[in-house]
Amino acid sequence: MKRLIPTILLVIVCIGGFWYASSHDFFREKIEEPQVLLPVKKEEVQSVSIQTTENQIELQNKENGWFMDKPSPLPLNQNQINSWIDTYGMLTSDAVIEENAADLSVYGLDKPSQVYKVTMKDGSVNVLQVGESLPIQGYLYAKLEGTSTVYQVSEQSISSLNKKAFDFMDASPVKFDNDQVQGIKFTWKGKSWSLTKTDKDTTAAGAAWKLGEKELAGSDAAVLLNQLTFLSTAEAAKPAAEISLEAAELNVEISLSAEGKETTEKYQGKLDADPGEKLWLVKQGGDWAYAISTADIQALADALEEKTK
Repeated sequence: MKRLIPTILLVIVCIGGFWYASSHDFFREKIEEPQVLLPVKKEEVQSVSIQTTENQIELQNKENGWFMDKPSPLPLNQNQINSWIDTYGMLTSDAVIEENAADLSVYGLDKPSQVYKVTMKDGSVNVLQVGESLPIQGYLYAKLEGTSTVYQVSEQSISSLNKKAFDFMDASPVKFDNDQVQGIKFTWKGKSWSLTKTDKDTTAAGAAWKLGEKELAGSDAAVLLNQLTFLSTAEAAKPAAEISLEAAELNVEISLSAEGKETTEKYQGKLDADPGEKLWLVKQGGDWAYAISTADIQALADALEEKTK
């Protein structure tokens, strides 16, 4: 027994040492805290530039909102741009790969494949440069312009910044508040339907409506209204001046009432000659023409027709 005492004591000491080391993370790999690389506030941003091997996008913040300089002007979704800036300002690095890197070509950062530039209203500039992929799947090398520290950033976060011009476009040509609608006249290929609200000061879903001479519940009318506002395009808009609306196959008149003021908005749609599976929809007085699937227009016409039975 006396011979075992030193062994027992040694085991106890080892266990105690192991417990102490474990409690102090001696056996764990140190993980760096994520570092925000370019903290910016969207209200202070003046311009955005995205340059990749496939795209070059230039956005300017003007008095009336965001405007696209390159590759060409488009009707923009302001929320999409603000969301992009938020993503840019929250981008983090998972680790520092090398400080004071002497040879940036090792990381593909001597000629970055992606460059994201944000210019602030005070004239300061923030530029993120992205290089090659790490040996670890799902990560890329990146650095800030003017510095030589190479960071590890997730490929997923960079993909959220790598946008095409269309990603910033407002793809919905028809916009209105359902509760402000008093009536709609929809004419497609020579046939017309009239949807009229009979309870002027009631919400769309709660009001009584007429489709032609047939009574229609508010919930059914709201579905038809949504079908119109849900129309969207899958391609870049064109300047309205490029589209001839002579003998338009689609005509839509929307009567609205807001704060005691009555207004009417008009839209026209002209079938595309080739291949004829889409039409160009233009708001009267609007700047843009949107390519809308004729199948979507026909679906709305069919829904209107079905509700009249």
